Amino acid sequence: MRRQDRMVTNIDEIKGILNSTRIIHLGMMDGDYPYVVPLHFGYEFIDDVLHIFVHGHHEGKKFSLIKVNPHVFIEIHGDDEALVSGGDIPCKYSSVYSSVMGRGEAAYLENIDEKVHGLQVLMKHQTGREFTFTDAMVNSVGVVQIKVVDYTAKRRRQFEQDIIMPPLTK
Repeated sequence: MRRQDRMVTNIDEIKGILNSTRIIHLGMMDGDYPYVVPLHFGYEFIDDVLHIFVHGHHEGKKFSLIKVNPHVFIEIHGDDEALVSGGDIPCKYSSVYSSVMGRGEAAYLENIDEKVHGLQVLMKHQTGREFTFTDAMVNSVGVVQIKVVDYTAKRRRQFEQDIIMPPLTK
């Protein structure tokens, strides 16, 4: 990472970034071109390894691509983006942000107990609630578990001297 001063290594801060948003951008390969899709997600750490769960229809494009090539890339940005003014110097403008990005191995889950677990993790992250799933519910969706094998987290904090710009209006 070029900006070592913005690297986040504290696991609690990383969880804070993950907890601040509900959307992941999942990148897969579609032949010669990347294919990126935003998805709802849930996560857990198992033996200090980040695992992400996503779901969707059994016959969707993302699942077809994952079955062909399980190597994926994740991008999650925290819900804290704000434009910081650079005044009269355009190259001094910046943003307050946080993100987690990394490479992973995706596996389409077949075992019903594993699917239930993945859906429970996902729904707990999305809603803060715990749910019970029937077999019919579980069988109606596909669930993918991504073992994130390498990731980085980064943050640019707001400083007292920053002048935060208002959001763009249409």
